[in-house]
Amino acid sequence: MSILQDRVVTVTGASSGIGEACAFAFARKGAKLVLAARRGDRLDALVARLQEGGGEALAVATDVTDEASVAALFAAAMARFGRVDVLVNNAGIADSTPADAMDLSDWHRVIDTNLTSAFLCARSAIPIMKAQGHGRIINVGSISARVPRADSPAYTASKWGLDGLTRALAIDGRAHNIAVSIMHPGIVATELGGGGAARKPADLTANPEDIADVIVHMADMPDHLNFYEALVVQNKIPFLGRG
Repeated sequence: MSILQDRVVTVTGASSGIGEACAFAFARKGAKLVLAARRGDRLDALVARLQEGGGEALAVATDVTDEASVAALFAAAMARFGRVDVLVNNAGIADSTPADAMDLSDWHRVIDTNLTSAFLCARSAIPIMKAQGHGRIINVGSISARVPRADSPAYTASKWGLDGLTRALAIDGRAHNIAVSIMHPGIVATELGGGGAARKPADLTANPEDIADVIVHMADMPDHLNFYEALVVQNKIPFLGRG
């Protein structure tokens, strides 16, 4: 039996892509889901599909860049399930704007969505996990946190920042049996960035389900173990020696 059986998993950015795939992958392990995204109608439809398959899930329309909305997400999770065992910080947006063409408001939008949201969600989850005596936080990073793409300063900064936040939280969580880790996807065929990746040849992308399976594997560990970092990259893209 999976350690995830009957555990409560909160997934942000759950209405599509990697987040949606995570919902189904965690449900197959017997986990109970708290699903967060801005698009409440898509969340409701996702919960209905999960319940048709025998899963148990709660949809909470959430703006993860807003601290009151994030606080309400975790309050709803506690009201329904009384615990949060795993948090997957998956919400994010892509951006490919050169620095000299980027408005400050767009910079803040990318940083707030990709980095500040993970801080806000972790800040709400950690006290719950401390009281339980265990917890796991998995942040969804990017291979751009290792080797950036051109013309993507905000996105790159957000993912390098998320990597640093993961390291800091992993240190702070150790004393409380809270494992914090990061999963770096390569190019994934999702709606992110206008869905351009989904139009690439199949051998240049990963399916959301491929990434979700890795994330679930990272979570399906005994509480005293931390699968700290994972990276999935296509063989054919110039990541090693990227230029």
